[in-house]
Amino acid sequence: MKLTLKVLSLALLSAVSSFTFAEEPVAEHTVSGNISVLSSYNLRGITSAPENKGATLQGGLDYNHASGFYAGWWGSTLDYSDYGFENNGSEFENDFYAGYNGSINDDLGYTVGLTYYYYYDVGNSDSNGFETNLGLTYKDFGVTAQTLLEDTAWGNAGDTYLKATYSYALPQDFSLNTALGLYAYEKSGDIEGTTESFGFRHFDIGLSKPLGDTGVTASMNYILGGYDRFDEKQKNKVVFGLGYSF
Repeated sequence: MKLTLKVLSLALLSAVSSFTFAEEPVAEHTVSGNISVLSSYNLRGITSAPENKGATLQGGLDYNHASGFYAGWWGSTLDYSDYGFENNGSEFENDFYAGYNGSINDDLGYTVGLTYYYYYDVGNSDSNGFETNLGLTYKDFGVTAQTLLEDTAWGNAGDTYLKATYSYALPQDFSLNTALGLYAYEKSGDIEGTTESFGFRHFDIGLSKPLGDTGVTASMNYILGGYDRFDEKQKNKVVFGLGYSF
């Protein structure tokens, strides 16, 4: 009888343990969002002619499927008053994107995607266009190549933006974030007079830290300016930000 009770007890304990420590099932569909305020918006290291030289509101929504498919939207306020556009306060950049994230092993992953840029109320539909996105990640390192598929007001078809990123966790919940941006330029297209074929665009180094349990993250990013397609030197600049993810 004692032996029987011991066997039953062990079986019950095993069943409870299996139930307690079973892994949570992965959600098939997830939706997340983000919103942030930056002191300025400098697209891909262009600090001498920023997309928004003042306070900038940005935000986005992302959908992810367990298969690896993703889709989303990201937007930002703009200020083109210095570039001949009427400053009516309604200019807005919209980035619509979709693609697939996959993994080769626990450390190595990849992404394949497409982005459509739509600029609202800038008075120039030539700014809109498609761009491919190919990327690899290894642990905390990432490399992406984004190639423009058509001529736009800000690039020629074939222009490729290469970006390498690295993040490192520091004490006290600080994070070190770095990014190196390079550009391969297509000289033929709507933008004439391009003098460079390939060059250093920018190097960013920054710190970020969550503010307690508020869900808000503060950041400071220093941009070391490189050169644009006309070999014009970009200014060095500090950008401050506050972001919230949900």
